[in-house]
Amino acid sequence: MHKVAICEDHDVVVEGVKLMLANNPQFLLCGHAKNESELFHLIDQENPEVVLLDLNLKTQDGIHILQKLKARQSNLRVIIFTMYDEPFLIEKAQKLNANGYLLKNTHNGELVEALHHVTQSNLFYLPQQLILQKHKKDSYRDEFIEKMRLTEREIEIIKLIAQGKPAKQIAEELFLSLHTVDTHRKNILTKLNLKNIADLVRFAFENHLL
Repeated sequence: MHKVAICEDHDVVVEGVKLMLANNPQFLLCGHAKNESELFHLIDQENPEVVLLDLNLKTQDGIHILQKLKARQSNLRVIIFTMYDEPFLIEKAQKLNANGYLLKNTHNGELVEALHHVTQSNLFYLPQQLILQKHKKDSYRDEFIEKMRLTEREIEIIKLIAQGKPAKQIAEELFLSLHTVDTHRKNILTKLNLKNIADLVRFAFENHLL
């Protein structure tokens, strides 16, 4: 029997997974974590073979947790378990060595298929519906999606701006020209559809970038 753990902060989703695996003799849901620290404790206690990992937790994002999981235990099988079907998130997860990507509205058979796949293969698991819409472009504004679309340099600059540092100081700290910093700032505001620095500071606080 393969042990499965889930990191998810919505109890209704956890209960759904429990029901889907309740009568399956091959997979046992051995525990539920709501954040990174609970997940690492659960892994130490139960030593699961597979982790179902939500991307958008209340105080953390699953991408960073995925990186830490793989750095700590590279043979652990991790399936991203999310409501987001954005192609760039799928690609990001795959590049960071996730073993599969599954939507929360999946049915019982698909979840079991994904678990079978990742325990028996090193190939990335992606259900047919996501393969078909891999090139679909989003048509709505979502702050989590926008945050994940930011580059590391842009996040770095947002943090420094939110700390109240002027452009000249940011340029010196990052070894960039003043013009480059200004260009980044304008691009960030455009990408996030924000009007001014005050909006950017609020975005940084609300999305835990500080």
